[in-house]
Amino acid sequence: MTEPTPQRPVWLDDFTIPADAAGAVVAVDFGDDGLWAARMGADGRVEQVAVEPRITPSVLDIRVASYLHHGEAVPGTDDPQVFAELLDLCRRARTVLIERDSVILMGTEHLRLVTITLDTAMAATVPEVNRANGLIVELAGREPVAAVFLGPGMDLWPGLWETLTDRGFALLGPDDPFPETFVGDDEATRALEALPETPTSLAWATAPAEALPDAAAAAEFAERAPSAAAARRTRALLTAAALAVIALGGIGLAAATMTGDDDSPPAAAESGATAVSTPEQGGDEAPIAASPSELRAARAPMKRYVPPKPTSSSTTKTSEAPLGPQPRPRPRPDNRRTIPNPIPGLPPIIIG
Repeated sequence: MTEPTPQRPVWLDDFTIPADAAGAVVAVDFGDDGLWAARMGADGRVEQVAVEPRITPSVLDIRVASYLHHGEAVPGTDDPQVFAELLDLCRRARTVLIERDSVILMGTEHLRLVTITLDTAMAATVPEVNRANGLIVELAGREPVAAVFLGPGMDLWPGLWETLTDRGFALLGPDDPFPETFVGDDEATRALEALPETPTSLAWATAPAEALPDAAAAAEFAERAPSAAAARRTRALLTAAALAVIALGGIGLAAATMTGDDDSPPAAAESGATAVSTPEQGGDEAPIAASPSELRAARAPMKRYVPPKPTSSSTTKTSEAPLGPQPRPRPRPDNRRTIPNPIPGLPPIIIG
C-alpha cells in the first residue's frame, strides 16, 4: 500500500546518501503499524512510501509458534492454553534472537524449557521476508538497489537482516559506510576485448644475435650430411660382416664340442670373441677372419661319448652284497642255580 503524502522519519537524519550512488536507496522500518518502506531521493528526502500493515511483530510470533507446533518440537501444544504459553515464549525470544543464535526459555505453567533458534525464526517467517523483498524491489523500479537503510524497529524482526543479506541486498545501519559503486567503470570488461591480429612481439625478435642460426653454419651442416650417410652405410656393412663371423665361430664351436677335442674349442671360442669385439672397438676397420687351423678343427668329425666299462671289483662287491637283514643269534639258556636273596630289592644269590 502506497501513502499519498510521504513523511520523512526522524531516524533518517543519521544516514547520508553519496552523490555518486548507483541505483535506488530504500529505507525500511518495522513496528506495530506494519512494515514501512520508502524510496529516498539523492537529496535525502522521501520520494515514495509503501506500507504493509499485515506484517507486525505479533504476526511473527504466531508464525514461529505455529512452526514449532507443526514440527512437534514442543509437545502438548494442541491444548489452547499450552499454545498460548508457547506464543508468549516466542514473543520473549524475538528480542533476544537479534543478538544471539538461540535462546532457552522456561514456561510459567505448562511448559518447562523451550529452545528457540534463529534458524527456526528464519524458516518460520519466509512469507513475510518475501513480502519485504517485494516492497524493496517495487520501490526501486527498474533501477538496482544500491542500499537499504534499516530503521530502529528492525530489532523486532530477527532473521530479516540475515535473509535479505543472503539475497544480495546491502543493509546499512546509521554507522555503516555506503557501499562502493562502479557506474561507468569498464575496466573489468577490457579483458574480453579481441586480441590484435598480429602479435606485438615475437620470441625470435627479442633473441640475441649469437642465438640465431648462421648461413655459413647451415651450409656446413648441409655438406656434412652426405658424409654422415656414408658413415652409416659403412657401419651397416661392418655389422653384417661381424654377424657372419659370429655365425662361423658358432658352427665351429658346436662341431668341436661334439668331437670331444680339448684344444680346438677354446681356439674357436676365442676366434668368435675376437671377431665380435673387433667391430665394436673400431668401427672403421675390417673384421679379422678365422685362421686355417681353426677352420680345420671346426670341420673335424664329431666324436660320441662312450661311458666306461664297469670294473671287476665293483662287480664282486655287487654280487657279495647281502640280500636282506641277517638273522639274530639265539640266546643261550641260563643253567646257573640261584637262591632267593633275603634282603629285599637285591638280585638272587648264584650258588653254581
